[in-house]
Amino acid sequence: MAGNRKPETSLSPPASPLARSLGCLAMLHLCVGAAPPATPWPVTLREKMVRLNAVGFRLGTTAAKLCPRTAAGTGLTLDYIEAYDAGDRPAIRELLKMSDRPQIAAVAPGSPADQAGVVPGDEIAAIDGVSVEQIRSRSRDASLFADELEDLLAAKPADAPIALALDRGGERRIARLQPVAICSARFVIKTGRGFDGFTDGTNAALSDTLIGFARNDDELALVAAHELGHIVNRDAQARSIAQRRAMEDRADLMGVRLSYCAGYDPVNAQAFWLRRDAQDWLRFLRDPTHRSRKARVALMREEARHLECPPQTLAAQGLPDHTTETQTK
Repeated sequence: MAGNRKPETSLSPPASPLARSLGCLAMLHLCVGAAPPATPWPVTLREKMVRLNAVGFRLGTTAAKLCPRTAAGTGLTLDYIEAYDAGDRPAIRELLKMSDRPQIAAVAPGSPADQAGVVPGDEIAAIDGVSVEQIRSRSRDASLFADELEDLLAAKPADAPIALALDRGGERRIARLQPVAICSARFVIKTGRGFDGFTDGTNAALSDTLIGFARNDDELALVAAHELGHIVNRDAQARSIAQRRAMEDRADLMGVRLSYCAGYDPVNAQAFWLRRDAQDWLRFLRDPTHRSRKARVALMREEARHLECPPQTLAAQGLPDHTTETQTK
């Protein structure tokens, strides 16, 4: 789903009565007629961050040699209290055990951070001897501080270790991470967007609704790999619907290759699109840039019969536009 929209990295959804809902949960007998609220959104959002981080790390390392740019991969996703609306922060501090320091939100299994003993909930005190307070003083936007720290880590040399000073349960420890080469494209979560995924050519965004719809990591990986496929394929603004459809086809094919070589099952994952098709039968009226979902699944299933690793780009195989003729018949 290519486009020119830049992914937003703020994780805070529209203003919500989070603190009031939590108060009702704690003293339900005082909230006349109130039913216990569902799992608070900060908790479910954090769970989605964990899922996307694990999938994104595996896809990013798989695509490293195919992407336009690489970065130092650590396997970390960070969170920061000021990314959230001020009124929600007291409740979020309690729910996610956050302080005023950046927190490790997710650690991808098998990643450099995982191997170095970093765990979710650790707080970052310093990076390579520079305190987070010093780094924070140069931040351009407190709400994006976690993203800035991730960018800082990604810009480190991939052949040199990174020293993280971490606070865990009141104890200071040093973790030394040896980064690996990873595609520089980052996956971010968009809230309040409905069912959506897109890329700006640099990073990729998936809506929290879309992530929640994925029943397993195979499904999430296939959808995320589609967006990464646009970046690998160097897709830009299309000049026509036919060209855009060809881009979407190629992204589907590349998504199958990347997800398979990252260790996921792209055939099992296609249930995602068939399930979505059953719920969204008017899609063709508002989205002429894609094949029907059943036709997309047929295309991807055919591709899955000829998979090899490491993945190659279509251009490397001399097939830059082979889908254009197919989809315009």
